Amino acid sequence: MSRRVLVVGGTGPTGVPIVDGLTRGGDDVTIFHTGRHPADFAGEVRRLIGDPRDEADAARLLAGRTARLVGVTGQPVYAGTMRPTPEGTVPIPVPEHAPRQQDAPGYTGRVAGGEDQLFEQHAAGDFEAVVVRYPGIYGPRAPLAHEWAVVRRILDHRPFMLMPHDGASYFQRGYSENVARLVLLAANRPAAAGRAFNAGDETVLSARGVAEAIVDELGADIELVGLPAPWCPGVYPLAEKSTLVLDLFAARSILAYSDVLDSGAATRLTARWLAEHPPPDVSPAFAGRFDYSAEDALLARWRATQAAWATPPIPSRREARY
Repeated sequence: MSRRVLVVGGTGPTGVPIVDGLTRGGDDVTIFHTGRHPADFAGEVRRLIGDPRDEADAARLLAGRTARLVGVTGQPVYAGTMRPTPEGTVPIPVPEHAPRQQDAPGYTGRVAGGEDQLFEQHAAGDFEAVVVRYPGIYGPRAPLAHEWAVVRRILDHRPFMLMPHDGASYFQRGYSENVARLVLLAANRPAAAGRAFNAGDETVLSARGVAEAIVDELGADIELVGLPAPWCPGVYPLAEKSTLVLDLFAARSILAYSDVLDSGAATRLTARWLAEHPPPDVSPAFAGRFDYSAEDALLARWRATQAAWATPPIPSRREARY
């Protein structure tokens, strides 16, 4: 049976596969977006142009007018997840019932309250509410590309890349089509009503593992040099994040979720896409800085420090043994 579905946004890295999945299922889809990001869809889609971030409370406006509302938030809703490595102390994997940030400043502090409102309206019978908590999204068209830190250095023929803490951090990422599939399952499965679900790839690669997959896919000759993160802040932000892995048990058991594409293959596909479509502007908070002269100087200092450590000290007269 065909449904009428409204998608707020719908033109981003997960929005397009979500809309395509709905139209393939026979749904009558309308997207409400700003129009700033054009996108092509596999089926016929109506478009409403406006500001989805208007102050109007969309959830209350939709009370009694929709059978199910799927709200998308993100992993920053969990308390303690925003600290840089190695300060993070969040037990992993993080389940949906983990403590959330209720009083953080700015947008992050409002997310938990927004989730609570949806579930209050669910309990009141306004609609069935489902919340999906996004990880770090990557893939074609993803605007916040951690992977660009590696791809650009390869394109620039750099002989090495500095790897904060040797890339030992494991941060939850989610390939766009994987996360879109989970959202579609959350929208369609009756058992999802009234629940929150973590989203992300089933296997989490380390920051170094992400870099190694990209290097191999692009056939690059580049050395990954591990050194303490305080020496090279902002070079590879993914490696500076605290380890954060989301528990996907609820998605697997209730939604029967599984990845469309495993994280290794998805990272390789993303690397190839970025190499062929260099992004015009990526936030330094995600892709990092590209100050190659400073990196050359850092590596020289690091090599000198290693050499000094490797040279045994000359014993003093008091320490000498015969």
